[in-house]
Amino acid sequence: MDDASGLLRLLQLTDSGFPTGAFSFSHGLEGLVGSGSVAREPDVAEVIAVHLREGFAGIECPAMAHAWRAARHRDLTALAALDALVGAHKPIPVFRNGSIRTGRRLLESAAGVTAGPMLEDFRASIGAGISGHHAVAFGVVMEASAVDEATAALALGAGFAGGLAAAAVRLGIIGQGAAQRILAEHHGLLADCAARGRATALDDMGAFMPMTDVAGLRQSRLSGRVFAS
Repeated sequence: MDDASGLLRLLQLTDSGFPTGAFSFSHGLEGLVGSGSVAREPDVAEVIAVHLREGFAGIECPAMAHAWRAARHRDLTALAALDALVGAHKPIPVFRNGSIRTGRRLLESAAGVTAGPMLEDFRASIGAGISGHHAVAFGVVMEASAVDEATAALALGAGFAGGLAAAAVRLGIIGQGAAQRILAEHHGLLADCAARGRATALDDMGAFMPMTDVAGLRQSRLSGRVFAS
């Protein structure tokens, strides 16, 4: 794959319009808004920073990186174990279900634009011992698309932060200009978190976001909610 086709495929797979259903999830942000904990631009910026330092660097990025490596070594057993580990790190039902739904949609949609032996094997194993969590699926898809691990980590982080910013816009907390400003201000943090996540061993994976977890548990009780989580 030449540089141009590789870049175009990466942009397509990580575009917000790529059908994964990720726009349906706010990762607890709606619950935080509903409780009054998030109401202004600085609040949104802090939520994104916490998600990058904890959820992304602690769970999502390490899982993606280890999945990328397992796919490179054609190790479906390791991918299955990693998928189960990610599930164990998501005790909040809406977050766990959201991870599975977006992961499966990513695999389904990616099958039409990229291909690889582990991508096909991983997809075929969904429901037979493998749930298909998003971070693991993302690593498999990136490896199949010949996207290097470091670039894949940055792409995952950018999509993670961008999704939160877009959710804040949909909730009416900030405007689109503020969303882009926040994302630009977090580029350095995102790069640092991606590097830390890639260096994290499986036994060291984990995140501490109690307010987000509580917000996720309460979110289903909100009236007129916009997001599924």
